[in-house]
Amino acid sequence: MWLKIIIVVLFVANLIALGSAFVTLITDGGKGGKRTARLLLLRVSLAALLLLSVIYGIWSGQLNVSAPWSR
Repeated sequence: MWLKIIIVVLFVANLIALGSAFVTLITDGGKGGKRTARLLLLRVSLAALLLLSVIYGIWSGQLNVSAPWSR
């Protein structure tokens, strides 16, 4: 149960970081500031953590693949 909550929190944080990077890109006038780069680095780090947590959940059996084509 905790793993699913962590996955949802990481996904929402990833969306917030992406939106924040977009806002800083627009407010900076597209000049490519350090704030935008830092926020995009944060987004990539959150995406990597999200991917690792999903892989761990599938590996440990806490998450199941229930697609009809994966039998």
